Amino acid sequence: MRRNQKILVVDDDRDLLSLLEDFLSQRGFKVVTLAEGSKTVEIGVQEQPDLILLDIKMPDADGMEVLSELKSNSLTSYIPVLMLTAESTPASQVKGFLTGADDYITKPFDINVLYARILACMRRSLPTTRAKKDQINLLSYLIRHYQKRGYRVYTKLLPDFPDHPDGWKGFIPDLIIEKPHRTRCFCFENSQTIREEAFLDRLKAMATMSIEKGVEPTVIVRTKEAKKLVKEICKEYGFPINVKFIRRRHLWKSI
Repeated sequence: MRRNQKILVVDDDRDLLSLLEDFLSQRGFKVVTLAEGSKTVEIGVQEQPDLILLDIKMPDADGMEVLSELKSNSLTSYIPVLMLTAESTPASQVKGFLTGADDYITKPFDINVLYARILACMRRSLPTTRAKKDQINLLSYLIRHYQKRGYRVYTKLLPDFPDHPDGWKGFIPDLIIEKPHRTRCFCFENSQTIREEAFLDRLKAMATMSIEKGVEPTVIVRTKEAKKLVKEICKEYGFPINVKFIRRRHLWKSI
């Protein structure tokens, strides 16, 4: 498992970066080190690590502000962040957790305790991290696929794209593609989100756009059980919505 897991370590102490890189690499992790805190979000988007170790006091950036930026960006918000810092006051720890940190370790630290906390943090976040990475990969594929075919693309999940075309009201799906005389929209769901009360509202909104404006809506799920449940809901309420079960890359072209 660790052979494919990546950790981004952000700290202005280059000796510490070297120590952690050697220690974690020897235990099977891919390690990316960064001494410039101001580049954390950029590198996080680029590398898509499974965990970020983040210092607070850095010359070019405030770690708390960096943490807030990570949690505000749709491409990094799901990545667990473990604060590793000399800031040991209760107020700083509370602020870190409230800003979105998944764990908080103060310096000096025992490296074996840090290692255990890293493993625990990854165990808790693994299902969410995997699902989000799959979603981003699928979304990137769909964008390339439909742009090549002349569609305009709208998505709220990636930067540098508009959220939705003019005239779109209410719930905004994860991906909308359009060209003259045809508009399609996609909503990515999982076993947890389809059990939320708001899921039915999302289906109603897509069904309304289908009936009123001829939009072709598709719900994409990652398990056969989820597909069965969503199809049953659509049948019960009469929603004209396609449901696709997509698990492997070679099936993406069926969307």
